[in-house]
Amino acid sequence: MSNSALSSRNFLIYLGGSTLSLHGLWIYRVALGWFTWQITGSEFWVGIVAFTQFAPAVVFGPVFGVLADRFDRRKASILINALSTVNMLSLGVFAWLGYVDIVLLAAQSLIQGALDGAHTPIRMTLVPNLIARNQLQSAIASTSIAFNVSRFVGPAIAGLIIATFGVSAAFMVNGISYIAYIVAVCVVELRPSVARSRPPANVWTDMLDGVRYTISHRTIRGLMITVAVVSVFGRGALEMMPAFADAVFERGASGLAVLTASVGVGAIASGLVLSRSTTWLDSATVKLSVIIAGLLIAIFAAVDSFWLAVPIVVAMGVILSLCGVGSQILIQTMVEDEVRGRVSSFWGMIAFGGTALGSLIVGSSAAAFGLQRTVIVTGLLCSAVALAAPVSTEKNNAE
Repeated sequence: MSNSALSSRNFLIYLGGSTLSLHGLWIYRVALGWFTWQITGSEFWVGIVAFTQFAPAVVFGPVFGVLADRFDRRKASILINALSTVNMLSLGVFAWLGYVDIVLLAAQSLIQGALDGAHTPIRMTLVPNLIARNQLQSAIASTSIAFNVSRFVGPAIAGLIIATFGVSAAFMVNGISYIAYIVAVCVVELRPSVARSRPPANVWTDMLDGVRYTISHRTIRGLMITVAVVSVFGRGALEMMPAFADAVFERGASGLAVLTASVGVGAIASGLVLSRSTTWLDSATVKLSVIIAGLLIAIFAAVDSFWLAVPIVVAMGVILSLCGVGSQILIQTMVEDEVRGRVSSFWGMIAFGGTALGSLIVGSSAAAFGLQRTVIVTGLLCSAVALAAPVSTEKNNAE
């Protein structure tokens, strides 16, 4: 059997539906950030709304990780995406009617963040059930490439939609895009999961078992720490892109689309490399990528030229993708299937929860001390903390 997940018709169906939905996600993220900045002009509120997108993953992720290991992942995925469709279409209608203020916007962003947090461990456990184990590396890298192609294309589409039809249309397009994912999940065939070695206990006991497994596995534990560092100090700073695009570079929504797409260009390049081979990938490489990412963030924040910032952002995309996708590949090829949902949920909790915390800290600090100064300090802290973090040198041996 080929090692490429792209040889699987089953995976290609899923990838197609997922890619369409991801385009909607990036259209939504650009529209949300820009709309927040447009109606408030406040770095603080940009940080707050970013926080609402990711914070629910901390609360919902671990519980749904347990459920992902227990119940029908297909049905759970369909239900969550159907609710996301309703939430986004209603937000689009409210925005079109002019009923949206910052409180309502933050509330619906919080609802969507809760739904996304609930779906993250389910989505991450669906992919291994679509393909053979030897195709897992290729599948994770391919889904990363799709994610980052959408990061490149989605913002461009968002800029066009916002400029032509307004932010309400962007929210509605995202709502419709979830339907493509639902159709794909309904059509694909899922491989059976490995049977549990013992009957499931209550939710909290199962969750604690997952925590113990993660902490006791030296490499997975080290990767989780590294992801936490880059999420809080690295990706949290990136959530200030709307403020940089307008207040620093004076480029407005089109500038935000270019910056967001530039991150995607770099991430696509990184994903293509990872899809070919990961024999060189280990925890030390992931740690080094976080150190470099922090330095690039500090440099980005220090420049005032938009076109000088763009290549820096591309490089940030390469390095941040290496950390995010690389850590997922290493974890998914090491973790036992019966705890996969729980470990995946902890990764999502740390990645998204850390981003939420970081965006809140950066947004609040920027309002008090200045945007560029705050992000420079944050980037340097990212490198310093990553340098001090423990690391294992175990390599990926999934090939």
